[in-house]
Amino acid sequence: MKRFFFGLALIIGTSLGIKAADGDFFPYPKPPEELTNLADRCDFLVGRFWAGMDFKGGLSKMDKFSSTFNDWVSFMPYAHADTVHAAIDRILTRVSKSGPQTLALARMAEAYTYSDTAEIFSEEIYYPFAKAAANHKKISGADRARFQSQVQIMDNTRQGSVVGHLDFVTPQQEKKSLDDVRTQMVVILFNDHDCDDCALARVRLSADINATALIRAGVLSVLCIEPGEASTEWLAAAATYPSDWIIGASENADEYFALRTSPSIYLLDSRHKLLAKDVTIDGLLAALAALRQNAGL
Repeated sequence: MKRFFFGLALIIGTSLGIKAADGDFFPYPKPPEELTNLADRCDFLVGRFWAGMDFKGGLSKMDKFSSTFNDWVSFMPYAHADTVHAAIDRILTRVSKSGPQTLALARMAEAYTYSDTAEIFSEEIYYPFAKAAANHKKISGADRARFQSQVQIMDNTRQGSVVGHLDFVTPQQEKKSLDDVRTQMVVILFNDHDCDDCALARVRLSADINATALIRAGVLSVLCIEPGEASTEWLAAAATYPSDWIIGASENADEYFALRTSPSIYLLDSRHKLLAKDVTIDGLLAALAALRQNAGL
């Protein structure tokens, strides 16, 4: 919370300075007073943030640098996308010859924008850092492989892209695939059988009159997928799931989808083009209400 108010002070133009644990790290830029628009002020901060930074010396003080990096990232959601992309490209270019420095930036970006505990979750911000680490020949194979896997998942699940394969086994031990499902809209509900939030999502979706009407009309398919093996416990739970859903367990789901939370909900069209991901249950029910209205059901 303290860092939030510090960032807010920078945006609105107070004269606060940043203090590292044992003194000043480097002076942050202060937006000029004539910039009164929030996006313009954040553009100034994001674009000029590292102007006073000695990268060679700064990256040797990793704790301080990490905290400063977090401050920089915190302004990005309020800045224009082209400014953010250009600023990220500049910092990656500055460290591009160093495998350790590129890896350090990628790890910080992951912690602050892609991890389960990220305060600002953003694949758009994280992607160039992950890709830089994935492609860097001076980063070890194990580290590169992890970032390569993340990049592949993000590529496969970009909004507007066609989702890749999803193979699963049904409670009847039939092998099925996402390719077998072709309705106007497809909901993939990744969930764990012993997760309370997942149980609530299943109850709300199964009780939704719009979802029921769309399924009966052949407009909607609901895939309820357990990420993992078809365990005995899952089979027992799956027996209680709605009979008009497609139920399955997929051991390789996390190779194609970013499943950071449970439940994790994806919306696809009839060609399996990704319409939305990480949808809340409230957002899903609103989308189904709109779809039913548009379908005249």
